[in-house]
Amino acid sequence: MNSKKNIAIEAATDGACSGNPGPGGWGGLIIFNDKSEIEIGGSEQNTTNNRMELTAAIKTLEKLKNFQLKENFKLRTDSKYVIEGYTKWIINWKKNGWKTSSGKSVQNLDLWQKIDNLRIKGLEMEFVKGHSGDKQNERVDLIATNYCKGLPLGSEVKKLQKERDFSKEIEPSEIQKLFTKNELLEKFAEKKFFLNSSELNELLGKESNVLIEKNELFEWRNWRLIPKNQKYWIIENTNI
Repeated sequence: MNSKKNIAIEAATDGACSGNPGPGGWGGLIIFNDKSEIEIGGSEQNTTNNRMELTAAIKTLEKLKNFQLKENFKLRTDSKYVIEGYTKWIINWKKNGWKTSSGKSVQNLDLWQKIDNLRIKGLEMEFVKGHSGDKQNERVDLIATNYCKGLPLGSEVKKLQKERDFSKEIEPSEIQKLFTKNELLEKFAEKKFFLNSSELNELLGKESNVLIEKNELFEWRNWRLIPKNQKYWIIENTNI
């Protein structure tokens, strides 16, 4: 993508966290005047929702520095914490030596200082209500949530889901079902994706429910299922 020719017209960000603190993910989306897009995302193992919201905005601002922005450019987020801090709170924090009005240290100071240094002239932050059907907000929410669970970007997840839906539509035989399971397991193992217990139950079927409930390492055919952080599972190929 040529950053000189493509003009960014809109951006969206979101963060997610399971447990708060716990495993977290963040996502960002940048849309250009030629209808091209950039999706970005990442994860952290022990974090908070506010840190993921801030990280999503920081990473997106870093990307935006490389492009020309349209006038009145808006970065849209469902986090009032990010918007209020970016537009109001930082002003007083800096006056007080990065202290709150009560004299306490600012929480997530490292991230607030980063976002303050990344300000782009003319860029505005706009609040969008989460889970309200907004297309861009739903996309970055999906990215953030997937990374929180150890899954890939939304486009890859949709591809996996289509494969699973297709297998249902054609009413596959048992051997076809087994092939689909092994193909999905191979992809999850290759990318080191995290699955929760319900997702693993859905993938392996009723025959593995008891083993999954024990939350202990077990093997299924040529796969090793390993519990992680009391909430998730990772998959390894026993033949490697």
